[in-house]
Amino acid sequence: MRSITFISVGALIAGTILAPLLGATPLFAQSPEGCWARAYSDAHLAKHPAQVVENISISFDLEFEPGRPWIDVQVDVADQGHAAGTGQGGNTYGQSARCFEDAKAGTGWSCSVECDGGIMRIDRLTDAEMLVRLETFWMGTGDDCGGPFNLAEVPGQTVAYKLFRQPAALCEPGA
Repeated sequence: MRSITFISVGALIAGTILAPLLGATPLFAQSPEGCWARAYSDAHLAKHPAQVVENISISFDLEFEPGRPWIDVQVDVADQGHAAGTGQGGNTYGQSARCFEDAKAGTGWSCSVECDGGIMRIDRLTDAEMLVRLETFWMGTGDDCGGPFNLAEVPGQTVAYKLFRQPAALCEPGA
């Protein structure tokens, strides 16, 4: 027991002293916040025919559960990719997801839809942009967990969305 305690305390001290000297950042950064959005042009969508997102916005709710952010995601679906011909193109879907600390995400944060409706990893977050990655992320409401629309271009394959910081009003539903 004594050697385990000594090693743990030694690792903590070394991490506290050496991390700033080596330029390392903490494993889990502070809670993300703000409004992030992107509208994809017709030219962009034409170059990426599998993409199913025309417009996307993500905002963080830091008040719902103090100490654990939630995200609110709004998506306007493009009528292409797996959404083409399904009646989902042109629809708008929303989803909330609970965020948690995740060492696999570049920022240390991921957000998941209840009852295994998918995970969105926040891989980069700067003052100007955010990069998220996902393999499955169900949007909307319905009888199934997460809703009727999968935000992934090809379910099971990772897709990334790069968003930019926007005024808070842009992330409000219906904006």
